[in-house]
Amino acid sequence: MANQYLPPVILIPSSLVITSISQSSPMVIGVAIGNSTTEANTYIVGMAVRLFVPQTYGMYQANNLVGTITAISGSVFTLNLDSSLFDSFVVPSGNVEQPATIAPNGSRNLQYNNGTDLVPFQSLNNIGN
Repeated sequence: MANQYLPPVILIPSSLVITSISQSSPMVIGVAIGNSTTEANTYIVGMAVRLFVPQTYGMYQANNLVGTITAISGSVFTLNLDSSLFDSFVVPSGNVEQPATIAPNGSRNLQYNNGTDLVPFQSLNNIGN
């Protein structure tokens, strides 16, 4: 019996470039979305995400923080983090070595209901196999 070909799918969402971070509680993050909303649609409420914020972006206190997405509105994510006492977030001018990004974090992101298009993980049997 030959192996069945399965088309490629996104297993874990790719990271998104951060365009803004509020100094507030809860933290509100703006992200850059390319020509398609496909990338952002793989992020859903309840996902754990990790922030990567290089020092050149100012809000270095947010670097490597892990939070949970509590709301999504277009390209704006709300996280259960308090950034009210952090330095201001600024996008540096010119070329940067690495952009500020948000990315999925941890294995709990891998088992959501695949009955919708808004899932971070796709599998044949909805349990990750």
